[in-house]
Amino acid sequence: MSTENKISEKELWSKLPNSTGVDKAENLVELSHLAYNRADYKSALALCDNAREIYESLKESVSQQELLHVYEGITWSLRKLKRPADAAQVALNAVEVLREINHGDAMDMLREAGEYFYSAGDYEKSLECHTQAMMEVDPDTCDITIGFDHYSVGFLHQKMGNYPIAIAHLQKARDYFKAEKKPEPIYYCDEYLAVCHIALKNGLEALLHAQKALDFADTAEDVAMQVRSRYRLGCAKVLMAEFDEADKLFKKALSMNVHSDPVDWELVVDLEKEIASILIIKGSLGKADEIQRRIKVLEETLCDA
Repeated sequence: MSTENKISEKELWSKLPNSTGVDKAENLVELSHLAYNRADYKSALALCDNAREIYESLKESVSQQELLHVYEGITWSLRKLKRPADAAQVALNAVEVLREINHGDAMDMLREAGEYFYSAGDYEKSLECHTQAMMEVDPDTCDITIGFDHYSVGFLHQKMGNYPIAIAHLQKARDYFKAEKKPEPIYYCDEYLAVCHIALKNGLEALLHAQKALDFADTAEDVAMQVRSRYRLGCAKVLMAEFDEADKLFKKALSMNVHSDPVDWELVVDLEKEIASILIIKGSLGKADEIQRRIKVLEETLCDA
């Protein structure tokens, strides 16, 4: 921190005992910024929380942006402290306060709560938040936001294994993104539509979406996307009994992945298992056993992590 910032912080602390109301809250918020910027997230959280108490007691005279800003400060600090479940709960509390002030800000905070619940591994609560945000869409909500709401709901249903419901929402999201000319979000829709159709053993639809995802990934020259798309397309090819093509796709995805930084080791295991399965189908049991032996330690390491 520069000398200027140190002086500024010292001045802010000196003002605090004699300040009241909104002025005091603003000083607390400024001090929280300084604490956050030096990675003192505990102090940033405490300062923001004190500011929140003042703002909430003066809701009538506080702007919605000031209130929203302090809630974001609290949730960001909690996220940095690796407390996503707590961040989600704070965001939900903020939703109730913001509803009285601005419906759009309340829904944005509800979506943030959904993201924090997802980070905490609570997919059901995350789904509840995103579904509620989608259902409460008002006439002022733009189409791209509606598209992302459908995407979030579809993605979470896919994560929870509710594939038919996921497909319906992901397809709606894709339609919105296409109308808005947003190719990257369309890629993600195609990727997870492929995942759903693979799980449902629908090879033809899986092939269609996986190929579209790979086409975008190659055009964008995004290695992570290319790896995942080749994996999905390989799985679709297996469903279509096109084993030689699937094998080539899996091996290419494996090679690209292990030369990436960082390596997706869980995907390495999945790819190796698919390659071994194809070898078994072709009668090469010895080679399949060798692959399975080789990845056993890696798989156990990942499971123990």
